[in-house]
Amino acid sequence: MSTDAAERPKPGFLGFLAQLAGEDSLRRSLVAVRFAAATGKGVLLSGSVVYFTLHVHLAAAQIGFGLTAAGIASLVSSVLFGMVADRMPRRLLLFINFVVIAVGFGLYAAIDNAYEFYVVAMVISFFDTGLGPTEGAMIASLIPDGERVRLNAMMRTVFNIGFSAGIGIAALAAASRHLLMLIPFGSAALLGLAALLVLRLPKDGPRKPLVRRRRFGAIRDLPYVGVVGLSSVLSSHMTLLMVVLPLWTLHRTTVPHFVVPMFLVINTVFVILFQVRASKGAETVLGAARTARIAGVWIAAGCAAVGVTVFVHQAVVGIVAIMAAVLAMSMAEITQSASAWGLAFGLAPEHAKAEYLGTFDLHIGTQNVVGPVILAGLVISGGLWGWGLIAAAVLLAAWLIVPAARRSAVAMAALAAHHNEFAEKAETV
Repeated sequence: MSTDAAERPKPGFLGFLAQLAGEDSLRRSLVAVRFAAATGKGVLLSGSVVYFTLHVHLAAAQIGFGLTAAGIASLVSSVLFGMVADRMPRRLLLFINFVVIAVGFGLYAAIDNAYEFYVVAMVISFFDTGLGPTEGAMIASLIPDGERVRLNAMMRTVFNIGFSAGIGIAALAAASRHLLMLIPFGSAALLGLAALLVLRLPKDGPRKPLVRRRRFGAIRDLPYVGVVGLSSVLSSHMTLLMVVLPLWTLHRTTVPHFVVPMFLVINTVFVILFQVRASKGAETVLGAARTARIAGVWIAAGCAAVGVTVFVHQAVVGIVAIMAAVLAMSMAEITQSASAWGLAFGLAPEHAKAEYLGTFDLHIGTQNVVGPVILAGLVISGGLWGWGLIAAAVLLAAWLIVPAARRSAVAMAALAAHHNEFAEKAETV
């Protein structure tokens, strides 16, 4: 046996995670946090409907209302947590967020009515959304500029792996009423583990004093908000794949219903395999904007693939067309995600990094809240015309996002120069 055998990467699942993270201890710690959190969320999110229906005995409408309320709470959270993360140690804030979420997941085991569910769900969503800008700002302070997009791509891959593992745990728990309590308690334990793993991360440096800082400056930065708005349109792949395409398949095609659950499986595997590769070229603002433009083309291609089912009603052709649409939307997901990281990091000034990152996260929250209503309504009522309007909207957003990113970059440079000028004057006083 070769003497190098002991030094070779470990085979299997843990070896794959280690290979993703590389040899750097910081990246390994970040991966460990992301994997524990993703697994816990996978348990809760995939098993929540079963748990709240069978154990808490909530009606479907009550569960839906609670999830909608949680989505609204997340819209407020992303900006507020971004502002807070610019003013206090980010590792401490990240630890607090994970602890609150873990406690919230544990409290799901104690609720016995819809009102308690609404309150806990909104609190969890508020702090869970705050993880994004806080973690992003920490990465910005610890990781060099050119490596941040690739690291986020790698961590998204890890998230999908962990979430898939969580789905497996939830499926096991849902197999018996006696195991249902594993859903809230298992999720709480894993998020608690994530909180402990955060303490292994290095402390971020001291906050620089804030000089003449505008309140809600990111929201008032219109060129930046314009990029966020266009990214909201280009993130429609999420709603199309998870909500609209299943509805269309079930109600407007002859495709067998068992095909619908395969959408998520195919998408998850696709992201795990190709997300890191798709991040190449999105490290700069212009490169990220061009990657976003590619995402828009893929969404339009997916809409066109679905259009085939309007004219051809054979099941085999329908399956091929729908699966082509799933793959196109998956391509849109990995390219749009990479573009979002590049734009968010590249267009956020250093003096307000977390606030700008939190504001950029609104493109996801907005899509989650209004996307299902608007896009599903267009398709179900408009049929082929609905798909055509969606394709036209994303192509328009794809065409506009490159010049919009350029304008925002110019505005960001001017804002940073203005801030630095006042900071230098303050230091001389």
